[in-house]
Amino acid sequence: MSTSPVSVVICDDHQMVREALANVLNAQGINVVGSVDTEKTLLALLEDTRADVLLLDIALNNESGLDILRRVRLSHPETAVVMLTSFRSASSFVASYQAGASAFVLKSGDSSLLVKTIMDVSMGLNLFNREEVRESLEELSLRGLDLLGTLDEFDRAILRLLGTGASDQQIAEAVFLNLQTVRNRVSRMLKKFGYENRTQLALFVSQVADELR
Repeated sequence: MSTSPVSVVICDDHQMVREALANVLNAQGINVVGSVDTEKTLLALLEDTRADVLLLDIALNNESGLDILRRVRLSHPETAVVMLTSFRSASSFVASYQAGASAFVLKSGDSSLLVKTIMDVSMGLNLFNREEVRESLEELSLRGLDLLGTLDEFDRAILRLLGTGASDQQIAEAVFLNLQTVRNRVSRMLKKFGYENRTQLALFVSQVADELR
């Protein structure tokens, strides 16, 4: 009795990456049923197409892969999600685990490892090492970074811009929010991280820039 091949959807904002992944997976007998580059097209595809596994870039252009992960887990809990990243940070690793991803894979890793990961998560396995998650949480707590995983895509974008010295008006124009909304978000983040002013917050951002990618 034959079994159906594992079906995979790829969501990445780089066309060359999507094509390369599709070629590798198809050559291994994995059925790539869709390849998209935005949340909107991804969610539309998942409504019409059964996918065992979603390969999701953690840093899509102007969109947060983590926010998309949370929405996919709510709307399509039957689809296992593998987060793809070019750079491993403790905060993105922990946030992916907490948001319900089944695995966290570097794009620079060996293709055979990715294939094995897809096969494993398609069978319901979660490949996060609990000890590694615990150690990452401890690292984040010691560095004051454990709160980064609670930020949405707008807050993270605001922090990145604040770290460059951008004014509230410049930030508002860059992230397409009104000025008062940006000021309110900055005020909330000052309280969240325990800083008294923007200068202190900007210094913190400069120290954790890699975690905000």
